[in-house]
Amino acid sequence: MKNITLILAALTVAALIGCSKQEEGPAEKAGKQIDESMEKAEAYAEEKKKELGEALEKAGEDMQKKD
Repeated sequence: MKNITLILAALTVAALIGCSKQEEGPAEKAGKQIDESMEKAEAYAEEKKKELGEALEKAGEDMQKKD
């Protein structure tokens, strides 16, 4: 019975050590930076797309006024 208890305790300790949070490596950090950059670029592009749409709409209205 003692052997089983020792084996279970050792497995529990090994599992806890294996599941502990490890620090991010350089590739993970670079990946996060790329993800953040892509999110910022998408937001910027969406903002500019909206601005362009508004400018085109205004230009169309101005052209209709001239006719």
